Amino acid sequence: EAKLLANKQAPEGTVVWAKEQTAGKGRMNRNWVSKPGNLYSSVILRPTTSLQIAAQLSFLPALAVGELLSKLTPAANYSFKWPNDVLLNRKKISGILLESGCWGEGHPGWLVIGCGINLLHSPLKTAFPATSILEETDRMVSPDVALSYYYQSLFKWYKNWREKGFFSARNAWLAKADGMHQEITVKCGKKTYSGSFVGLDEHGALELKTLRGHHTVQAGDVYFN
Repeated sequence: EAKLLANKQAPEGTVVWAKEQTAGKGRMNRNWVSKPGNLYSSVILRPTTSLQIAAQLSFLPALAVGELLSKLTPAANYSFKWPNDVLLNRKKISGILLESGCWGEGHPGWLVIGCGINLLHSPLKTAFPATSILEETDRMVSPDVALSYYYQSLFKWYKNWREKGFFSARNAWLAKADGMHQEITVKCGKKTYSGSFVGLDEHGALELKTLRGHHTVQAGDVYFN
């Protein structure tokens, strides 16, 4: 729905909120279980940059979810898992999906950033363990309250990114990154890389220090060793 609205010139900042999804999806077209009670929403953004630079925005929703957790569950132990996940007690509580429209001369580019946050329940039998705010903290958070906190923080970070670039968002993300300076494995299609997670480059790609030297990973799935 958000992509349809974006193609119809819906203004930047338009938010689509679903109480339930019957065909929710995550990265790589993976199924995203979307029963009522959690928060499922997407926002339309129209950054006036190249698509490569605009991809930096995929880190902002994680920062917004982190601030939501800090405000509503101050004792919560949350962290970020590259590229697009938020963890609570090292279990997945949120996932982020970035999709783009036509981008180039004569085509005003748009991004739709979708984010799911497990408030009351989480799916079973997932590749990476999942959880919810209720399961980890016994705190019930309604979707409308979460929506308000999440988007206040997201738009604050978006304003910061437009005015100051990726630097502060990158540093804030790295400050809560799970697996920093530890051995991790990254699966990229048929290729697998192992090494020490040492940071992000200027575009958000993961930087690994391996036995064969420095390696930069543009996309993939991280597994903690």
